[in-house]
Parts: sequence; C-alpha cells; structure tokens
Amino acid sequence: MKRLMFPLAVLALVATGLAAPARAQEASPAMQELRDRTAIHQLLLDYGRTLDEREFEAFGNLFTEDGEYGPAGSMTKGPTAIADQMSAVFDANAMGFREPNFHVFFNESISLDGDRAEATSMSFYVVPGEDDLPKIAMMAAYKDDLVRVGGEWKFQRREVRGLSRPPARQ
Repeated sequence: MKRLMFPLAVLALVATGLAAPARAQEASPAMQELRDRTAIHQLLLDYGRTLDEREFEAFGNLFTEDGEYGPAGSMTKGPTAIADQMSAVFDANAMGFREPNFHVFFNESISLDGDRAEATSMSFYVVPGEDDLPKIAMMAAYKDDLVRVGGEWKFQRREVRGLSRPPARQ
C-alpha cells in the first residue's frame, strides 16, 4: 500500500500544478483592463522604438493587414507599404533625422471596448542639433483606432497630425 501512495501523491501534485495555470489565466475584468492598457501602452512605445532603431519591417508589423497610417487624407495602407514609406522618409531626411535620436511620448489616453480601443497621444522627436546638443525636430499628435488580433493589440488606423514643421531636407 505504501508503494502505491507515493505515485498517487505525485500524480495529485502534478495534476494540481497543471490546473493552476489554467485558473491563473482567467482574469477579472479589472485585471483584463489593466493587461489591455499595458499592452496598448507598449504598442505606443514600440512605435517610437522601432523608428528610433530603424526597424521598419517591425514598425510595419505594428499595424493590421488593412492598417492605415499617416496624415488624414494621405494614409498609407498595409504593413509592407507603411514600412516602405517610413524607410523612404528616413532616407530622404537623413540629416534631419541624425542619430542618436529618440521619441518622447506623453498625454496618452486610452478608451477600451472589448477587442477594440481608441487612443490619443502626443510626441516629440529629439535629434542632435548642429552643435550636437539635443533638439526637438518634430512634434505630433496621434489619433488611433486599435484592435486585438490573435491576442495582440495592433494599430488599425494611426492618424498623425504634425504640430511643427518637419526637418528641412539637406
């Protein structure tokens, strides 16, 4: 009987351990909202990070297959086209987008509705000036329509409104 008790005890512990992760994944509505807000915040940060690191393919992949990006009336559609457009913008403005550079985001607001969300935010883009001191090259405001795709938040539409002139082409 003692020989049988040990395997049964091990089996009970394993079964309990396997069931625990399933229970842990069931989130309360408040916890799910927190997870969604955190994931959307990370998406907004990834937007700047991928541009700062010149990872244009990763930048395009932040958008849904039918995702749109750009100023109202002049949107680019689809991840590949969006990535290609941003690569061309950076190539054309090489002097204005000198490295090291970085985006700073602020005034973020997120409204959730199930697998959809809306967000607004603002940013400025910092580059080295002619004296190599940090200088704000551009400022922008964003209006986002977001959607959860395969458990991941993506931009369905990101409308950009420039709040300053872009850097002069050199």
